[in-house]
Amino acid sequence: MTEIAKLMAMIEELDQVDRRIIGYLQVDGRAPFRTIAQVLELPDRTVSRRGQELLSGGIIQVTGLIERSSMARKDAMILRVVCAPGTNTIVATALANLPETIFVYLTTGNNECLTEIFGSAEVLNDIVLKFIPGIPGVSAVTSYSCLKYYRTAAQWNPGILSDAELEKITMDLVPRPIKEIELLPDDQLILETLSKNGRATFDQISRACGLTEPTARRKTTQLLESGALSIHAVVNPAVIGFPVECWIWIKCSPKAVNEIAEKLILDNQVRYLASISGEYQILFEVALPSRKSLNSYLENIGKQVDGIDQLESYILIEPFKRSGRKVSSIDR
Repeated sequence: MTEIAKLMAMIEELDQVDRRIIGYLQVDGRAPFRTIAQVLELPDRTVSRRGQELLSGGIIQVTGLIERSSMARKDAMILRVVCAPGTNTIVATALANLPETIFVYLTTGNNECLTEIFGSAEVLNDIVLKFIPGIPGVSAVTSYSCLKYYRTAAQWNPGILSDAELEKITMDLVPRPIKEIELLPDDQLILETLSKNGRATFDQISRACGLTEPTARRKTTQLLESGALSIHAVVNPAVIGFPVECWIWIKCSPKAVNEIAEKLILDNQVRYLASISGEYQILFEVALPSRKSLNSYLENIGKQVDGIDQLESYILIEPFKRSGRKVSSIDR
């Protein structure tokens, strides 16, 4: 059996218990399996075994990710990169290899690659003006500045868990203040370690970063409590019952942006939403169980949300990077 066949077989075998464990890890990726078992009222051994299988099998990856809005003197941009016929994979792979890209997706439409990049203004300018035009197959690039995040993939609640369960999970989590911080060299090392394994122990972090365990514990806790670092499960939405992903661009009056955004994020199907600069004012993504569901969503959105002047939708064809983690060919 090939690796792809093995992965597909594992996904098909996932049941409601597996999905609920994934749902918990999306909220608190570093939670001990014993705690997960207590909240979900499941046997300890079952949660530990299933959780380890989900992680070792690559069904989910727990990762540490910078919260873009918390970083001082750094910006985020959305790029639409138009590719020459037959070069989509080359372009998407080159973009996914960039440490500054958060996600990289091939979508329907004008032979297009959609990506989000994050970094200093100088670095982003070099990427947009020098690096991307040099990738073989790139024929055009349109850039949009992210003005405000209303929801990121790390904050997505797919509705797997009940409200009561979510309340138990978040009850002891420290509220994250809204403030900008600077990453120190040790902070950056911790972030790099957790980006590879968000469930790394403090001992593992200390060894990887050359710090004492108390220092690693203190600095990691500070990063989490500051809101600069989030730990969550990176998972293909198809695994938990949402195989259709669609990116939607909205044109509206600037004064209507906040009201429209706040209405849209009431829906758990919305994975990502940001206000942006340029000809469009809002970009968001929905994850749905079927093309039929998507058709119904697009038919009704104008009726349910006032103020939308124009809407364009593009279905995700293939992911190359999610939440800062490259997606292997096996997982696509």
